[in-house]
Amino acid sequence: MRRETSRLVLWGFLALGSALYARPTAPGEDSLIVQAVLNDESDNYAQGQRLYLKLYRRTGNVEYLVHAGDDAMRRGGDTTLIARKLKEWIRRHGRQSATRVPMRTLTLLYARSGRLQEAWKVARRWLVPGGEPQDLKLAATIAVDLKKYRQAVDLLQKAYTGTLDESYLLAEVTVLQKFLHEEKKAETLLENHLHLKPDSSVELYFTLISLYAREHKYGKVLALYKELYHRFPQQQLMDKIVKLSLYTGDLAGLIDFLEGTHGNEVLLYRLYKQLGRYDKAVALAKRRYRETHKPKWLAEEAILLYEEAKAEKKITPEVLQKFRALFDRALKEGADDSLYLNYYGYTLIDHGLDIDRGIALVRRALKQQPKNPYYLDSLAWGLYKKGECAQAKKVMEEVIAAGKIKEPEIAMHRKKIESCAEHGKK
Repeated sequence: MRRETSRLVLWGFLALGSALYARPTAPGEDSLIVQAVLNDESDNYAQGQRLYLKLYRRTGNVEYLVHAGDDAMRRGGDTTLIARKLKEWIRRHGRQSATRVPMRTLTLLYARSGRLQEAWKVARRWLVPGGEPQDLKLAATIAVDLKKYRQAVDLLQKAYTGTLDESYLLAEVTVLQKFLHEEKKAETLLENHLHLKPDSSVELYFTLISLYAREHKYGKVLALYKELYHRFPQQQLMDKIVKLSLYTGDLAGLIDFLEGTHGNEVLLYRLYKQLGRYDKAVALAKRRYRETHKPKWLAEEAILLYEEAKAEKKITPEVLQKFRALFDRALKEGADDSLYLNYYGYTLIDHGLDIDRGIALVRRALKQQPKNPYYLDSLAWGLYKKGECAQAKKVMEEVIAAGKIKEPEIAMHRKKIESCAEHGKK
């Protein structure tokens, strides 16, 4: 950045007939300009400062003094000398001058050399009354260093009000949070800005999110994450929305969001199932099958059909017939997940539709997960249904060892199987 500025300076000073200065150059001025710029290009700022100061003495042009001030703030510079020269110039010309650049440079020189009270005095006298946002921010920075936090906030608010530039607002919010501990006020300022400018930066969004999170306002955090996702559909934002929705239990809101973004249809399907929205779950399962041709979605449709009928207590022969047709098709097309094998097998057993086939399907599931207590319970129930009570009891003992007997359905199975094994009949 500095080198680009130096090139612009060189061009500005040397361009023949430049309207910028509208004056003839002094003897040797062009040569000194070139030397000064070349020294800056070589990071020889001490020599650059001396050359610019020489140009200022020779011409009286304050811009050379400002450039000398820039170099003075770099390695090897003499801030004391240039500060004195700038102070003299301001005393003589400050009131009638249209530019505030020398005052700004003097303020920076004082601040960077640790003379904060003097920097604050110059800023308040010459920069703040002008109301230029950059000058107000500079004054605010010095105010913070002097622990004048309330004045810093006022200055930054004035800069922000005149521009609606969020950089000034974020600086103000930092002071409010870090030094004044006025989170509520910071929160309100950010909320108002987002209302006016919803296309604000991600930084501003996350600043407000952090404030909400500290106060456990998770609903508002979720709303901001969703707004961000609509602008920047990134997976990390989707993950945050999902995790926070699950944490707060806002499953209905998560469903609405996923329906609007098509961001995670597998999760959406699970939520439909969990909340019993069977019509939407079936529609999604059918579409997923059409799009992917994966037989698992036929099995899922069969499960949904059965679960909906079970919830409504309408498990009719027609329902079971359609259920079997869908599962048979799924198995024929290659569905072999143990979850589906056990579900279909258990249903065939429980309703007495085809106990032998049900047991065979459960045994296939157990080949994949030999210790799964739910699959073992299905096998025990199938053996019981066939009257093989002793063998059923032996399998049920493995279920008991897994600690699953507290579940009502398994507890009922255990009771009947033990009674059957003891008395020799179901």
